[in-house]
Amino acid sequence: MANKYKDTLLIGQTSFDMRAGLKDKEPVFEKFWEENQIYQQKIALNEGKPLFMLHDGPPYANGDLHIGHALNKTLKDMIIRWKNANGYQAPFIMGWDTHGLPIETAVTKTGVDRKTMDPVAFRKLCEKYALQQVDKQATQFKRLGMFTDYNTKYVTLDHDFEISELRLFQKMYQKGLIYKALKPIYWSPSSESALAESEIEYADIKSPTIFVACEITTGNHQVEAGVNLVIWTTTPWTIPSNQLIAVGQGMDYVIVQPANDPRQFIIAESLVNSVSEAIGWEAVEVLKHFKGSELLGLEYAHPLYPTKISQVVHGDHVTAEAGTGLVHTAGGFGEDDYVIVKKHGLEPFAPIDNQGKFTEEIAQLDPSLVGKFYDDTNKEIGQRLAASKNLLKLKFISHSYPHDWRTKKPVIYRCTLQWFVGLKNAKAEILRNVDQITTNPKWAKQRLYQVLDDRTDWTISRQRLWGVPIIGFYNNQDELILDNEILEFAINKIAELGTNSWFELPADTFLPTQWQNQNLRKEKDILDVWFDSGSSAIALQDRFPEYKLPYDIYLEGNDQYRGWFNASMINATVFGGVAPYKKLVSHGMTTDEKGNKMSKSLGNGIDPIDFANDLGADILRLWVASTDYTDDQKIGPEIIKQVSETYRKFRNTMRFILANLADFDSTKDYQTNLTEVDQFALHNLTEFKTKVIEAYENLQYNVVYNATINYVTKDLSAFYLDFIKDILYVDAQDSLRRRQVQTVLFEQLWVLIDTLRPILVHTIEEVYQALPIADKLASVHLLDVRNQEFKQSSEFVETWTKVMELRDDVNKALEIARESKVINKAFEATVEIGLKPQYANLAKIDNLAQIFIVSQLKFVEPTKDFSEQNLAFVNVKLRNGAKCERCWGIFDELVNQEVCQRCYEVVNLK
Repeated sequence: MANKYKDTLLIGQTSFDMRAGLKDKEPVFEKFWEENQIYQQKIALNEGKPLFMLHDGPPYANGDLHIGHALNKTLKDMIIRWKNANGYQAPFIMGWDTHGLPIETAVTKTGVDRKTMDPVAFRKLCEKYALQQVDKQATQFKRLGMFTDYNTKYVTLDHDFEISELRLFQKMYQKGLIYKALKPIYWSPSSESALAESEIEYADIKSPTIFVACEITTGNHQVEAGVNLVIWTTTPWTIPSNQLIAVGQGMDYVIVQPANDPRQFIIAESLVNSVSEAIGWEAVEVLKHFKGSELLGLEYAHPLYPTKISQVVHGDHVTAEAGTGLVHTAGGFGEDDYVIVKKHGLEPFAPIDNQGKFTEEIAQLDPSLVGKFYDDTNKEIGQRLAASKNLLKLKFISHSYPHDWRTKKPVIYRCTLQWFVGLKNAKAEILRNVDQITTNPKWAKQRLYQVLDDRTDWTISRQRLWGVPIIGFYNNQDELILDNEILEFAINKIAELGTNSWFELPADTFLPTQWQNQNLRKEKDILDVWFDSGSSAIALQDRFPEYKLPYDIYLEGNDQYRGWFNASMINATVFGGVAPYKKLVSHGMTTDEKGNKMSKSLGNGIDPIDFANDLGADILRLWVASTDYTDDQKIGPEIIKQVSETYRKFRNTMRFILANLADFDSTKDYQTNLTEVDQFALHNLTEFKTKVIEAYENLQYNVVYNATINYVTKDLSAFYLDFIKDILYVDAQDSLRRRQVQTVLFEQLWVLIDTLRPILVHTIEEVYQALPIADKLASVHLLDVRNQEFKQSSEFVETWTKVMELRDDVNKALEIARESKVINKAFEATVEIGLKPQYANLAKIDNLAQIFIVSQLKFVEPTKDFSEQNLAFVNVKLRNGAKCERCWGIFDELVNQEVCQRCYEVVNLK
């Protein structure tokens, strides 16, 4: 019989699916946004608003996107979407880094020989490969829902970008910062190129460490000939290149005589015990004490080549912290070593070629080493030292050692001719600009300051082919020919003909008339790829003069303090005197759930595109929002399961609201006169939205995530959406009370749309398309954040906070009654409440029985049967009466013994 009333209930209907089906729906929305140019429309709508510039750091155009790319670009996308919806014009111009070794290597792996092929033909293959990678990565970023115009991007191989970069080089030259010199720098034999510090990473390796005796040939008043100086090194292959031994002139040294070796040795006094133990000396007797200054000028025989005589000198860098206190000095293979040998009138000796092999330079000393890879000679050198009894000890140790960040192979310090940016004269201005920026996290500012403060020179030359050429010329005496006029002429010619022309046409093409026909040759080196990417802000400003530096924000991984953050700050400061960014934000690395770094070998990596095509890009984006990105973030099956459950909660909540707004016309049905509980719900909405806006402005997406979970779970599901079902389903369709709660629902849906729109970009589009409103725009992403200011007085909020506490009291009592089998469901209960005196005003609140979802609520004087709660004494009884066949409420009497009076009136209205 009850079935005849079923159809009279207003059960909501919506086209918004319960099942997300993101992997199928998302590509449809992405195509819709692209075809309808939603991003371009929004930027046009925002014309005239304040400009907000996030400058995108360029990912390297080589290979598929990884989870770090997804995290980085999603964070940027959330910033861009929020700013565009909240009072700014915020373009998102994505960029790509497209020069350098990895692209050369990828092309070479196709069977191409870079060294024998025509340079321009090889460069064109590199360009083609790089642009293919850009297109591939752009397609993958589309699948993650980025809000951008893929036709408006910057690519470091673009002609205008390269010219901007050369103009920067020109400005540095004009300021006297560019120079070329023979200096020890990081050299990668595996890349056959110089590296900057930012291209170095550290990894543990096993190295032979050796203690070596060097016999004194010419003594002085303190030390006789025949005594041995003891040096220590972890690079035996540099022993053939030994030029000096350095001591600390103020340090204390001793001559020692071990019982198990007839020779006498000189070492630092404070290291006698550690050296004796390491070498295996027994019963060591100290024969003499003296200062390091008394060792200066002593001559010694090279431990491998006895006829080669060198001397002992002072070194500021010498300490007694490790080794022997006497430092083996090879000017070609160390920065301090280089300074010392130059100071003593020697030329650095570095007989190692680009591939790490000994050159003909070593032949006059040791022809057997010519052509051998440096690391392969350690054993041979050790054996020869042992044969001459100059090897005191060889031991293998594991220690941290610099590696090429691209090839992951060890690098060496090697003295070569390189181009540098000398930072000494620009340092003060660079550091002043760092002082003016803000950072998140806060410690990042000091980190960047320290990295730049420690930097004296930047090695900007690379011995590669695929990149922007360094402008320089040489005469027959290998002297550098360059001045401002030559540089201006050459850059203008390259601007006219393209950078490939430098590798194709004769030098005279790029020289002013007075320098032609002198048989000059061009520089072959290219600019460091960090110089490329560090020029991006300048290149963007050149292309879009309205986008002036400094830009509002840079956001990249925390590995960029020695990389892009650093290079950008140097370049922008030197070029225009300003910082490239006002705010610097860094994020950590992504690990698996156990905190392990993701790698193919461990099999713990997550492909973001596979993820999007399985669970949906919105789930991945929601994971990004859930993280504290300033630290390392974890991702894995359990974390994704939790995030997916959160997504379902959000989706189901929005679906419930949509379903119950199906018959709501906001132009006619929206109510401004609301009940107190409605006003309280909207006040809570305002409090939530205020918190969300603050979190978005502070880039705290995990605060947005957690606040939304709390709002949906507590304010909506467990409170307002729970008790209004009775009103929505049972009341007359056009009743005032129903329209009032629909008004609140309408606003609650909008706060979720505004909050989740930058994160769940596809899902919120689906919500918007399912929302029945007039004058709807093509996309939710064309809208601005809705103004929702429903704040109530503190007195009102205090009263309703107590109402909610009373609700908690009632719920506790209802739970006890259920456990005691007094009632089965809360709507069957009569609740008697004896308010404590200070809360007596709560009895005046209307409709508390409906709000608390009970059958009856009576304020009475409590008896001993009542249970004491925080605000009141509460008693729960089963309500005796008849059950309405339409609303299932319990009533003293029913109309026609079927329905309650309310339901009777509603049914008869139909």
